[in-house]
Amino acid sequence: MRIIDLSQTMETGMPQYPGQPDASFVQVSRVETDGFQVTDVHSVVHVGTHCDAPAHFILHGETIETNPLDRFVGEAVIVDVPPSSERELQPNVLDGVAFSPGDILLFRTGTSAKWGTEAYKSQAPYFGEELALELVRRGVKTIGLDFISPDPVETETFPAHHIFLEARLGIVENLINLEQLDRPRVFFSAAPIKIKGSDGAFARAYAVLFD
Repeated sequence: MRIIDLSQTMETGMPQYPGQPDASFVQVSRVETDGFQVTDVHSVVHVGTHCDAPAHFILHGETIETNPLDRFVGEAVIVDVPPSSERELQPNVLDGVAFSPGDILLFRTGTSAKWGTEAYKSQAPYFGEELALELVRRGVKTIGLDFISPDPVETETFPAHHIFLEARLGIVENLINLEQLDRPRVFFSAAPIKIKGSDGAFARAYAVLFD
């Protein structure tokens, strides 16, 4: 059995979605001076590898602590998205991908290699409305992305977020290391931290490969 870490490292100054405040992780006590170490965290929940709850965009939608854990844990299928100058993903990216209702789909685009650059935001792929609706229609329970958002960062309407979260379909953003998954189906977990009333939460995402 191998466990593949799929999570970005949380650290001060880490990349952010445009317009969000900077994240800060500061040691306020140290072993050398206080006998123990304590880290103070200041961050929005939509930073690094994280899960979105319906409340992120849906009025009176579920908050993260009420989302069932099995929404973000289970069998996952890799969807390889070939490089393209066209950022909007269409239903044809699902051609040849064998998945069933209740599966998690992990979209492997290679964009995580651009983490920390402007290209990670400006060149990121995103879900067209046709693809978003097709994923809902086919009963996918969660999508995992190795890029910043299901919608383009320049959007003002966030159509994919609305489609997914209205259907209570889980979203996990900013995955890494998907290239290390050497089979089409894996066991996946991205259990979010249980924060009362929150619209999302940090997650430690990983895949388990049974050799």
